[in-house]
Amino acid sequence: MRQVTAFVLASVFVFAPVAASAEDLTFTLDNRSGAMIVKFFATPADGSGKRIELLNKHGLWAGKSRMLTIADDSDACVYSTRAVFEDNSYEDISDKTDFCEVGNYTIGE
Repeated sequence: MRQVTAFVLASVFVFAPVAASAEDLTFTLDNRSGAMIVKFFATPADGSGKRIELLNKHGLWAGKSRMLTIADDSDACVYSTRAVFEDNSYEDISDKTDFCEVGNYTIGE
């Protein structure tokens, strides 16, 4: 009986469909503005996905940088971005940034 069970389990793993995994996009966000960024959002530019917040409730002080990852299970490369600053002002930074090609993303000067 043990051999049959092992065969059935092996068959499930061999013949189960494999989900396509999207590649995570990693880049460095460089804050060259004069204010702290409290939230940084990215949304697929084609409108096919949801807006995700990348700083995860950890602000980015002026003059600092941090490695961020877009892991939204999509195959998108081009994103619209929005930075929200400590005074609750915001700036739509870009409507089309290709994060498959960008390794460093600078806000400000």
